[in-house]
Amino acid sequence: MNIIVPLNRRIIVEPELKEETTKGGIIIPEVANQKAPTKGRVISIADNTDINLKVQSGDVVIFPKYAGTEIVIPAKEIGQKDRVLQVIKDEDILAVIKNE
Repeated sequence: MNIIVPLNRRIIVEPELKEETTKGGIIIPEVANQKAPTKGRVISIADNTDINLKVQSGDVVIFPKYAGTEIVIPAKEIGQKDRVLQVIKDEDILAVIKNE
């Protein structure tokens, strides 16, 4: 099992996959959402930070679409999807969504 531990005030977030097709069947191109921020769930936080971060594992956060570095963890079995994670700086988090 791969374990990724963030360092230096970094946070690992699993972005939510966006629907590419609306309920009415209209396909939304990737270009339409280029500047839209991304929503995702915090997976892990660097524990060697000198300041208390305002997010915890499990929080849903909003961050810029192209913030940080994308990491793809290959699926273990055929038929499963690869897991896509984003490693971002704590300062890249725009907001925390409460009560979700």
